[in-house]
Amino acid sequence: MTTSLVLEGGGMRGIYTCGVLDYFMDMGIKFPKIYAVSAGAGHGMSYVSNQRGRAVRVGTSYLKDWRYCSMRSLLLTGDFFGAKFIYETIPAKYDSFDYDAFNNSGMKLIAVCSNVETGKAEYFPIDDAIKDMVYVRASSSLPLLSRIVKTPKGKFLDGGCTDSIPIKKALSENDRAVAVLTQPAGFVKEPSSSIKALKLRYGKYPEFVRANAERHNDYNDSVAYLENAEKEGRALIIRPSTPAGFGRIEKDKSKLMPLYEMGYNDAKASGIEKFLNM
Repeated sequence: MTTSLVLEGGGMRGIYTCGVLDYFMDMGIKFPKIYAVSAGAGHGMSYVSNQRGRAVRVGTSYLKDWRYCSMRSLLLTGDFFGAKFIYETIPAKYDSFDYDAFNNSGMKLIAVCSNVETGKAEYFPIDDAIKDMVYVRASSSLPLLSRIVKTPKGKFLDGGCTDSIPIKKALSENDRAVAVLTQPAGFVKEPSSSIKALKLRYGKYPEFVRANAERHNDYNDSVAYLENAEKEGRALIIRPSTPAGFGRIEKDKSKLMPLYEMGYNDAKASGIEKFLNM
């Protein structure tokens, strides 16, 4: 029986996921396949390379550096979250990423990306942490705040636009799944308030705009599907025990670290060891 891992995105709320993944590393918990979206894909990289603490360091140590996330970065580079700084400078100069450990981990990270031309989700195995990093970047490239990421396989933006919680994909390819969400129980996604801006920015990609207009319905349907799978014993949900108190972007470390601790403690209390041994 195979059990996969699903990691939702959520921008800076993904610090919660860092806590969960650090608990997994402390307990030696691994999964053969990890379906990761947006920030979940970025944090999942350090989990696969078994670098405990790295994801939360990267997510909180550069908040005051304009190269990491700022309007200045958006104006100068086209990305609010600086792609070159995050995917090249940090792992090479400031907080080394263990590429060999990632490539030889035995776990398969699958980054979810949104094809802007088709408006559909696509799923890319990260087989080589250097060559395939472009898909991790694409999965995390927020619409309106990022450049479209052009790859040999198409043009992509944030995976959350088309498959925020890839639980259906995970359960179609595996027997069970553990899903790490970044919103608490009872959360219901509302229609996007940015549709007009999306239409203006991405008018030549009507299917992508349509996907964003329907995103709230798809998200809420995925949550319902996941909760039903949990009732059937096919899934385990780990999600914030209390609301984060902020949205996708938060630059106050004193607000982020309690969310990290919550993630660690929620994972510890989740009963995951019992679930995996069932």
